[in-house]
Amino acid sequence: MSSTNSASESPLKNALYRFLWVTMFASDIGVAMQSVGSGWLITSLSPSPFIVALLQMATSLSIFLLALPAGALADIVDRRKLFLGTQYFSLAVAAILSILTFGGFTTSSILLVFTFLLGLGNAMSLPVNIVIQTELVPKKKALAAMTLFSVAIYIGLAVGPLLGGLVVAAAGPWAVFMLNALSFVGIIVFLHRWHKSSERKLLPPEQVIGAIRTGLRYMHHSLHVRALFVRDFALTICGSALVSLLPLLARNVAGSNSILFGILIGAFGIGGMISGLVIVPRIKKTSIEKRVTSATILYAVAMAVLSFQHDIIIVFVGIFAVGTVLIIITSSLNFVAYNSVASWVRTRVVSVHQMIYWGGVAIGSIVWGIVAEIWGIPTALLAASIGLVIGLVTSTRYKLKPHTDVDMTPSMHWSMPRVMIDIDDHEEGSVLVEIEFQIDPARSDEFESAMNNVRSIRLRDGAINWVLFHDIENPSRYLEMFTSESWTEHLRQHERITKADLATEQHAISFHIGKDPPRISHLIGENTSKQNHKTKKEDKV
Repeated sequence: MSSTNSASESPLKNALYRFLWVTMFASDIGVAMQSVGSGWLITSLSPSPFIVALLQMATSLSIFLLALPAGALADIVDRRKLFLGTQYFSLAVAAILSILTFGGFTTSSILLVFTFLLGLGNAMSLPVNIVIQTELVPKKKALAAMTLFSVAIYIGLAVGPLLGGLVVAAAGPWAVFMLNALSFVGIIVFLHRWHKSSERKLLPPEQVIGAIRTGLRYMHHSLHVRALFVRDFALTICGSALVSLLPLLARNVAGSNSILFGILIGAFGIGGMISGLVIVPRIKKTSIEKRVTSATILYAVAMAVLSFQHDIIIVFVGIFAVGTVLIIITSSLNFVAYNSVASWVRTRVVSVHQMIYWGGVAIGSIVWGIVAEIWGIPTALLAASIGLVIGLVTSTRYKLKPHTDVDMTPSMHWSMPRVMIDIDDHEEGSVLVEIEFQIDPARSDEFESAMNNVRSIRLRDGAINWVLFHDIENPSRYLEMFTSESWTEHLRQHERITKADLATEQHAISFHIGKDPPRISHLIGENTSKQNHKTKKEDKV
């Protein structure tokens, strides 16, 4: 493809997307400046490696706690209003922290609390942000849109620390915190101006708890999603060592020079920016598995080198290298999370992916902070680098599969049953679906193997129970039965089944030898206790 054609495909040609990208870029710079100000202030208030590591833990823990509820909310409520609320909250928290720091009231405990609160705002906005990015552009440009936002983050990580170091040197950390507060204004303006047309839905929205439960059920019955989560944790539990100890490592090298401190922190973002713009586009034909494995090995080597070397140039190059490989890893993992699941549950899967990723960072930050406190930073980095390589053992069983060749669009091929009773009186009752097959006994094993794949689809899309029965009196008769929590939930299954699922279903149905198609029956549970209560009331009258 020529460069001209590539440029014409850029999501930045979309005015709305470009507006959001610019405002998010400004916010990313503000967040990076905030990190420098917080890192400088925490190392000034307490030189303890454990306390410094808690700063990263405070941010990661908030994402771990709220990522899944935030993802469920993003699938239910007005995303624009939810995103807007998180930006007002983050602005207020950053502004209050700035005022407290200017007045000299900020202690290490207060800084950790406000960092946690800023993390809560980020956790609530993260899944909404990912979805809104893709809603502003055509579907074929969704991944390009996500990549551009990742590049913006790393540009912010490259520019923000340098600017943050200059501002800290000129005015102090309070000024950095206030600039971060102002960086949210652009996104707020965008969200007030942008009004997405509401989608007309035939079914009522899911409840938050139900949406969480359904999302977790989908992930439990998706092997490739579980594999992603295992790799998330294996990476972050050791990879978090450098990220959490970076402020102290840079401070030890920079001394009292806040500008040099910002440059060393910024090396991380510079590496990510160059990698995102130059390296990632050139390795897109390499398999996700090879990308992540190679980058993880380079990550471990860079940490090992940093554990032995304290020369400014080598430290800069080592941090730069980590930033370079980390964007390869994170962009690959995000791609798997986004691209390998159905659209109806995508936000929830991305949220849990972020929850496990940042949960691993939070746990790792505590562990490596304690290790550094007792045995020193070099020992912590060396041990973490060895742990990263050992963690690659998980790749032998848990492979990363982006499913780029799988059609996840809804098939909508399930026909609506003819309803002959008042469904409104049975909304609380569970639904039982029965499908009867006639199978050649000689091919029973093949059919049962095919139905095992169907089982995963049923349970993944919302069924709470699934059984395949074999008639002991008629060896050719099989009965598939699965249960949904309610009639509405069963109707949602009609919308969730994909074209890839259709192919799996058709393969199982191909074993059917009956003259007519498999017979399908829908039964709904009767609430007999409610009926008895109603009868007693009538008797009293």
